[in-house]
Amino acid sequence: MKIFIWLIPVLFGLNVVFAGCDERDRQPSTRPSPSPSASKINDDDLEKAVRAKLGEDNQLKEADLSVNAIAERNEITLSGTVRSHAARERATELAKSAKPGILVNNKIDVKPAG
Repeated sequence: MKIFIWLIPVLFGLNVVFAGCDERDRQPSTRPSPSPSASKINDDDLEKAVRAKLGEDNQLKEADLSVNAIAERNEITLSGTVRSHAARERATELAKSAKPGILVNNKIDVKPAG
């Protein structure tokens, strides 16, 4: 009977120790969780999305702009010529609105009509 009295606390203590060790050794998941903003998009789709946004603006629709996308880096490069600094900034804003978190390299030149 004395053995059973000592055996219960010892087994309980070992159970607590092993459970604690098990939780400590677990690593948090390193796999990225899929989310809507992290969905895969290719270069062409990203370029089309930006061109569609630029096409919504009448002044930019007429401008000679090029869109180059690197979807893997979530990056867009805009180049070409517009007639005002406001149009240049508007192009950047519209490109950024095409996809959340996008990096826009604006290489657009401003050449006023004259």
